[in-house]
Amino acid sequence: MTTSKLSECMSPAFYELHTQIKTQRPHTVVCKGGRGSTKSSFMSVEFILFLLQHPQCHGVVLRKIANTLRNSGALGLQNKFRCTVSPMEITYLPTGQKILFFGLDKPEKLKSIKLPFGYIGLDWFEEANQFAGEAEIRNVKQSTLRGGEFAMTFLSFNPPAAARNWANRYARETEPGKIVHHSTYLTTPRDWLGQRFFDDAEFLKKTKPTSYRHEYLG
Repeated sequence: MTTSKLSECMSPAFYELHTQIKTQRPHTVVCKGGRGSTKSSFMSVEFILFLLQHPQCHGVVLRKIANTLRNSGALGLQNKFRCTVSPMEITYLPTGQKILFFGLDKPEKLKSIKLPFGYIGLDWFEEANQFAGEAEIRNVKQSTLRGGEFAMTFLSFNPPAAARNWANRYARETEPGKIVHHSTYLTTPRDWLGQRFFDDAEFLKKTKPTSYRHEYLG
């Protein structure tokens, strides 16, 4: 088995956040940013690391609408995971831990989750701004995060243009145990994105600066 260094799959913009997660053990981590900020890639790495460090723990990844989000290759551990579509889940073969995928267009499925052992200790709300609000996030957590020694919630999103959107407000609110991180494509190693990405960003910056600030700077 060949494993990867974290520096090969994690942008330098997230090194400090990675350390904070390890040392502070926050209950909530919010990553917001524009296109190319690699916030979702970072969270997928942290998600796997959390499970590897908590062998009785399982994780749930949620979108507002069911999708095909799957990624277990970032750490060079492909041979240690089995991915299936029906049901949509990833299994870590050495322990049997599972990562389960759900869309909240069918919320009843969350109430019938059956685990082979242990507990759900990690929720990740991808594109969190598409959810109805903090109450919906809280309801999901109450259905999933039960038992276990520790639980953590991840939220990732591109900040909506409307400053009053609940996700923008939530990111501005301070709370003990919550860490909020912002990143942009400018904090990502240039060769990860390619020249075309930067050319497109610069063109939009010159022609539609408001759209550029929203889409690329988050």
